[in-house]
Amino acid sequence: MRARDIMTKSVISVLPSVPVSKAAAILARRGFTALPVVDEAGELIGIVTEADLIGNRFPVPERAAEAVAANGPATTVGEVMTTPVVGVSHDTDISVVARAMLTDQRRSLPIVDGTALVGVITRRDIVRALARTDEEIAADVRAKLGVIGGLSRWAVQISNADVVLTDRYREASDRAIAQALVHSVPGVVSVTIRPGAGVTA
Repeated sequence: MRARDIMTKSVISVLPSVPVSKAAAILARRGFTALPVVDEAGELIGIVTEADLIGNRFPVPERAAEAVAANGPATTVGEVMTTPVVGVSHDTDISVVARAMLTDQRRSLPIVDGTALVGVITRRDIVRALARTDEEIAADVRAKLGVIGGLSRWAVQISNADVVLTDRYREASDRAIAQALVHSVPGVVSVTIRPGAGVTA
């Protein structure tokens, strides 16, 4: 399962010129914890989080003097956003995304294709994928395999989101395609392909 398989594609982002108050309103209304910040070309340049906005109005003691010297709180997103920010490639395995979130204590990560923002993944997106039952995953797996032989070719077994495919055909050239298709199903943890009885690997 890759980042592109579970990311939210209809991303709400903001320009650095957007007022802080508007960014706060979007976060509050949408229930988000962060907003990607992009330039006019749609390239990711930063991220503005709840912590950034709160810290702008209520700076910690060691930063309070800086805030006073700067004539009060910042007024635009560009002044408070966290930058630089590293986006995660849309082709990244979801296990890598999950570890990055836990290691850096992030609730969401921007997903990029090159430098262009193409999506966002939140902890909730990952939990939603983990919550899928084996039966729900199996239905999607069988639908994916329909394009390369369907159930006349593939026997499907799933246990705790680990998928085992048994290939009844001798032709092994499509197995890499089958593995990629099944791995893209939300909730799939691993994919193993075995040749059927009497079939060479």
